[in-house]
Amino acid sequence: MTSLAATPWKESQGTCACCGNTSKTIWGDLSDDQATHAVYYIQWTVDSPDHYPSIDLIIGPWGDGADADQRVLACLRFRPAPDGGSFMVIDAGDRRRSNKPLFTRSLRRDEVVGTPLASQVFQLVDAIWLTDPRIEEVKALCQALPRQ
Repeated sequence: MTSLAATPWKESQGTCACCGNTSKTIWGDLSDDQATHAVYYIQWTVDSPDHYPSIDLIIGPWGDGADADQRVLACLRFRPAPDGGSFMVIDAGDRRRSNKPLFTRSLRRDEVVGTPLASQVFQLVDAIWLTDPRIEEVKALCQALPRQ
């Protein structure tokens, strides 16, 4: 993949069922000069660093001639920390059920970690982190945590 950039699409908000704070979801695509490589969804609860933000990546070709059989879902959690935080691949299992027509398989953690796909997944996350300005609110969760 060459230089990837996020193209923001839309966003929505609701109320977190467990704490009552506002929850937000943003989504868009990740593309380079040649093609779109993934669509992403990021969900977090405002002012709640203990509700780890989720990142869902629908990876594979998009556009003319591409279909859901060529795409998979990989999911990560972001754990905010005063030093910037970290990402962890999680089982995609029950995430993004409403988007199931967009992909055919939800990947388990062991199908990503330690495989060639892991490098691609983290390149995609880096592109979101560096090029979608809406992610600043998630980054700010790190600043809200006390230094230990």
